[in-house]
Amino acid sequence: MNDLFSSSFSRFRESPAPPHSGHAIEMSTNSGAGVNLDRFFEDVEAIKDELRELESIYNKLQSSNEQSKTLHNANAVKKLRSDMDTDISNSLKKAKVVKVRLEALDRSNAANRSVPAPIF
Repeated sequence: MNDLFSSSFSRFRESPAPPHSGHAIEMSTNSGAGVNLDRFFEDVEAIKDELRELESIYNKLQSSNEQSKTLHNANAVKKLRSDMDTDISNSLKKAKVVKVRLEALDRSNAANRSVPAPIF
C-alpha cells in the first residue's frame, strides 16, 4: 500500500521548490507616506490619552457612587454631589473632544484613501 502512494507522489519529490519561489513583495520607502503615518499615530496617541483620562474620571465617579451609599451627613452628601457633578461635566467635555477627534481622524482617513498611490 505504501508503494502505491509513494510512486504516485514521486514526481513532486524530485524537484523541491525553493522556499521563496513565487511572488516577491517589496516595500518601497516613501518619505511622504511616513510623515502622514507619523501624524496619524500621534493623533491616535492623543486620543488614547484622552480616553485614559476619561476612564480615570469614570473610575472616580464609580468610587464616589459607592461612597455616597454610606454617607449620612447632609453636608458631606452635598459636597460629594457637587464633586460628582463636576466630574460628570468634565467627562462630557472630554467625551465630546474625543468624538470630534475621532471624526476628524475618520475624515482624514477617508481623504487619504481617495489619494492615488504613487507609482514607482
